[in-house]
Amino acid sequence: MQSMTNASASTIDMSRKLPRRRLGPLAMLLFWLSRRLLKREAKCSSDHIAATGTEDRYRQWRQQQLQQQLADHFDITQLRGKDILDFGCGTGELSHMLAGHGGRRVAGVDISSEAIAKATQHVTKDNHTALSTPTFMHADDHKCIPLEDNSTDLICAFDVLEHIPDIDAVCRQWHRVLHHHGRVWIWWSPWRGPFGHHLTSLIPIPWIHLCLPQKLIFTVCAAIYDDPTFMPRKWDMDPGTGQIKPNKWHHVESFEPFLNRLTKRSFELSVNQAGLKVLRCEVHGFRGAVLRRLGALLRTIPWLGDCFVSYYVYELVKP
Repeated sequence: MQSMTNASASTIDMSRKLPRRRLGPLAMLLFWLSRRLLKREAKCSSDHIAATGTEDRYRQWRQQQLQQQLADHFDITQLRGKDILDFGCGTGELSHMLAGHGGRRVAGVDISSEAIAKATQHVTKDNHTALSTPTFMHADDHKCIPLEDNSTDLICAFDVLEHIPDIDAVCRQWHRVLHHHGRVWIWWSPWRGPFGHHLTSLIPIPWIHLCLPQKLIFTVCAAIYDDPTFMPRKWDMDPGTGQIKPNKWHHVESFEPFLNRLTKRSFELSVNQAGLKVLRCEVHGFRGAVLRRLGALLRTIPWLGDCFVSYYVYELVKP
């Protein structure tokens, strides 16, 4: 999920004006509430903001998050001596981690050529002390993983499942490249979760994507981005110029294809149709005893189940 970063005054164009007249009453209310929440988060989360203020600091923060996801939910001793695929590897932080825990051969694959280029650069920059060095591959199409049949012991897919347009095709590809009894480890935030919209750096309000029209949401995103008090995040900055990127939100019309609206039920159906089997599914809801009990009760309602899930942890196997 996107997070707030630190931005100096020099990176903010103070001449930018908020187009208030283009906002209707509901959009103006959403804009005002979002600004209040962002200001409060900036005051309360200074350590987190500083940690994601530069490319290097963001990468360190990202490594910490992935290490926690990996160590808290999976047996890392099973990584030793395995041939591993980091599916949707991004800039390669998890791939290095998997190699560091003893992976015999770690391959990272991503459809972003820019991310693969950065991942490859990190291989030469990092002081790599693992038993193996990760390799990275660009895939033109997520429907075709560039690996041979039955060539992989383990696939890791962290923070990626919600971004895959064709889950059926990917599950079939996982089945194809896995060895007999090969496994898939998944950490996934569902679409219907409170912040499944992935807009917390602009509108940190839960469930807005389930309650409000997309056009209104993106109009408010554009207004906040244009607001002179908005603090750009790392992903909002042009690495070449060091300046804030043009406001893309004026042209965004849909959450898709960036987010696929995947549900637990539809995902497990794709898994079964591909010939994979669910070994384990962990449901992680809200913090606090009362909220946990309330969430557990509400998750028994079929359509509402995913709405009260922070993230899922899955372990699949190829029988």
